[in-house]
Amino acid sequence: MLPGQLKLELAVRGARLDASVRDRADLLRPALHDERARTVELLLPGELWATAPVDEAEAAASPFRLAVEGDSHFLVLDGPGEGRIEVRAVAPPRFYARHTGRGTPMRRIASVCGTHLVVHPGAACGFSVRGLPCRFCVEGSRGPGERDAASVAEVLEVVRAAFEEGAVESVYLNSAFFEGEDGGIGFLAPYVDAIRRHFDTLIATQVHPPRSNRWIDRTYAMGVDALSYNLEIFDPEVLQRRCVGRMRYVGRERYLEALAYAAEVFPSGTVWSDLVIGAEPMSSTLAGIDALAAMGVVPVASIVRGGHPLPDPAEVVPVLAHLYRAVKQRGISMGWVRDLAGGITPLEARHFAGTEARLAVTVQNLTRWRLGALAARSLARFRRRLRVRDVRESFDSAHL
Repeated sequence: MLPGQLKLELAVRGARLDASVRDRADLLRPALHDERARTVELLLPGELWATAPVDEAEAAASPFRLAVEGDSHFLVLDGPGEGRIEVRAVAPPRFYARHTGRGTPMRRIASVCGTHLVVHPGAACGFSVRGLPCRFCVEGSRGPGERDAASVAEVLEVVRAAFEEGAVESVYLNSAFFEGEDGGIGFLAPYVDAIRRHFDTLIATQVHPPRSNRWIDRTYAMGVDALSYNLEIFDPEVLQRRCVGRMRYVGRERYLEALAYAAEVFPSGTVWSDLVIGAEPMSSTLAGIDALAAMGVVPVASIVRGGHPLPDPAEVVPVLAHLYRAVKQRGISMGWVRDLAGGITPLEARHFAGTEARLAVTVQNLTRWRLGALAARSLARFRRRLRVRDVRESFDSAHL
């Protein structure tokens, strides 16, 4: 089974725990969509990261069984086509058990997903507070009184702990704020500035679209390397039903406008949006892939979760093949948005697009190679310096 196909099957079907693993609580971690659910994070052949649900309710019918022999882990395929595939089960990082100097559990400030440290310093989602969370949203599941925003000093503590442990390669900041002209990037600006000053790393942000494109210029100038405005559902009617707050307070067209403008400002392949497979008809997802790729935006496929009916993997395969081909045809770089345990990137989707597409692995090797990553950061800094002067002049004239 090809690595991409294995990742898709695990995302949809999950994996059962063999008796040799059931006592290994150190390998289990909470699911992003439900703190009570449990998952395992796996590094598959070809260095693909995958998250697999392992709760009995979700994985009872899975053909995959995770087993351990000594220091080695295997996915055992039961039934027709029996076999086993060696994988690496990645334990949650050690800093999850630590607290910041103020006593906040570090796990509440950031989590590790693939090679990314996902930092969520804010409190509850603004849409959720107003009673209009998206039905499958992670941030919307947090209560308004769960916690106050983490301080910059606390976030730096957590980022340092993650890097010292060697658990991550980059930082991904997430804001659930949407009110105000900036769309939430203003809230993240002090964190971006502090991380940029203390660590040599690539920084990505996921926020809501600002009301003015000037804030997109400002986002790039402040040191953000990659940016996501997550539309998640392309079909306007389905989006209206499932994401009422998003439609009421931001609007579908503003997401698309902001993504298109950001793709003109940021380097190729560094602006992306998730499309949730299973949340809308497959034909709508295909249309969304084409629309985003035409703008220069990277579509990333994620599988709907949170109690919603899961798609048939056989129906997803042609969508993923189309994902790779659409991005490839537009000449969008596939080396930046990668190593997402919970999503399938265009580069990973090459596994569904035939033998020639699978040979595109050299692109991935360039960015994964350490010197390639250093070069990418240097190129990002150089490109930013060329643009920031014009951006600052636009700030001054707009009195931002």
